Amino acid sequence: MNKIVLAGVYTFLQLTSFANDGAFFAKGNQLIPISESEISVKKEILTLKKIKHDYIEVSVYYEFFNPNEDKSLIVGFEAFSPMGDVNGAPKNGLHPYMSDFTVDMNNTILKYDVSYVHDSLYSQEGKIESLDLDTFEGRTHGNYVDFYYVYHFKANFKKGINIIKHTYKYDLSGGICYNYNFEYVLTAANRWGNNQIDDFTLIIDPGEFESFNVENSFFKDSSDWIVTGIGTAESTIVENRAFTTFHIQKGNIIFHSKNFRPSGELYVNSLYCDHGTPTNDLPFSYYVQNGLFEPTTDFSRKIFKNLPFARRGYIFKNRELKEYFEGMSWYIPNPNYVPNVSELHTLEKEWIEKYR
Repeated sequence: MNKIVLAGVYTFLQLTSFANDGAFFAKGNQLIPISESEISVKKEILTLKKIKHDYIEVSVYYEFFNPNEDKSLIVGFEAFSPMGDVNGAPKNGLHPYMSDFTVDMNNTILKYDVSYVHDSLYSQEGKIESLDLDTFEGRTHGNYVDFYYVYHFKANFKKGINIIKHTYKYDLSGGICYNYNFEYVLTAANRWGNNQIDDFTLIIDPGEFESFNVENSFFKDSSDWIVTGIGTAESTIVENRAFTTFHIQKGNIIFHSKNFRPSGELYVNSLYCDHGTPTNDLPFSYYVQNGLFEPTTDFSRKIFKNLPFARRGYIFKNRELKEYFEGMSWYIPNPNYVPNVSELHTLEKEWIEKYR
């Protein structure tokens, strides 16, 4: 019965059209020394928090160790330009899709400058040469631009341990087949003095009721992660690449490593189709549910109406509903859950009312 329903109900999502198959807004990046340095990274706690369906909130806690006397160093943050169905030109001199960039070093807020650079040779003897976009012969506006942004500041490292707290936000990228995706450059950490992070922790908080994939680029498999709260992790293949798929009802995922020398970057995506072919799953995320085609049978309407309760693990007494939702990869049975409409998200309340 379940297979028949999947074929005939609704499972196909309406794909949002993007002029260039999507919108890539920004990529997260480590702080890097502009010139060589003996300063090492003793500890880093990187926290990525998805806020609603709008942006990623990044906060990083660093402990740097300076083995020598006090010294000043120019530290940079490389921000890749947007591309796709977006305009990559600066907005008020800043990256157009990043905001709230702050650096706190040893309890002092540091000032920073922003430069536009064309390639990796932008730094000479610790100084950054910024492009003049008025005379630059490359592309400076439109869907693709020929430069990227470097946020840079002067950091005074005292001898011993120095603490830097770094925060910023960037808009959530997405496109055809992607509910959302985001990236973070981890390998830049290898540019510090000890070519590693002695103690590294990565925390990803996706928000409630989210399914997403993390590419196995810097870790072996799901056993390298801890799932806090309510959720599951499993190995999967997406577009011939090894990923770990997480279904998080509430909580976050944590990766921890000592003497961490990343050989790959963090790549996270949430797919709702594969090469244009819709998946067989109802969406775990309520931000995606309105993209479904309208149900065509009484049973499919019943499935839609009960989706919010299935997300929370309700064990259905109706045999057909029970079998159907047990076929969803994100379904986590919870014998203690008692449906309560008042506790649902506003989007879910509207959803139930629509299919009452």
